[in-house]
Amino acid sequence: RPGSCLYMSAMGGLRLQFERDSITYKGEQIRRIGLLAGGTGIAPMIQIIRAYGKHVRENPASVQPGGLNLIYAAEEVSDLSYMKILQDLKQQYPEHFRYYVILNRPPLGWTEGVGFVERQDLIKHMFFPPEEGDLAVMCGPPIFEFAMRKTLAGLGFDRSQWFSFSEDDRVSAHN
Repeated sequence: RPGSCLYMSAMGGLRLQFERDSITYKGEQIRRIGLLAGGTGIAPMIQIIRAYGKHVRENPASVQPGGLNLIYAAEEVSDLSYMKILQDLKQQYPEHFRYYVILNRPPLGWTEGVGFVERQDLIKHMFFPPEEGDLAVMCGPPIFEFAMRKTLAGLGFDRSQWFSFSEDDRVSAHN
């Protein structure tokens, strides 16, 4: 009967381990993390960025420069969340964290990305070519994540080198 069953999907499947001298994912050492956020998909990325910042602060010698890059896509400026946090973290860790914002409907004078996240955006603002120890994490609307998975595969990323919240994070009442 309609309404008699509830399917719930929640964040929680991504497990990054921030250890004294390394970051690991599924037992593999991670050297560079690329974050791809669409709209409200920025929220779980903030947790990762904060944990990474703490890791850099506590283990500065073990973290390579340029190790965390965020591409954040939204419709318009009013849809952007957490920008003050991103600016503060970029200022605190300029060698370790950078971000690039892409708007579908930018205001006049906008100097960052316009339209949709494209192959060139990942090459220029994330990392390329993919290497062992790279991990891309994406969160956003299913169509955004679908496009990002397709783009990553086209750039030569192995399936083991990305985590997609809509594809990999399955927590439900039936599990």
